[in-house]
Amino acid sequence: MFEDDEDDDGLLVTEAEIACPYCGEGATIAVDPAGGTEQDYVEDCPVCCRPWLVHVRVDDDGAVRAWVDAADE
Repeated sequence: MFEDDEDDDGLLVTEAEIACPYCGEGATIAVDPAGGTEQDYVEDCPVCCRPWLVHVRVDDDGAVRAWVDAADE
């Protein structure tokens, strides 16, 4: 699920709801569509602290898709 909103600086902030591939807990990650159409980076789970490989894709219409994989696989 994605939620678009503007922060205090007027920048578009998108949030994605994901589930940790290790512990299964749900989390919300912030996604910056201005970061490019293809983004891959490592972020730790806020619950179990294990590393995720975060994938973000922005299509031509501006729709954002984000998902996480276990970073150690």
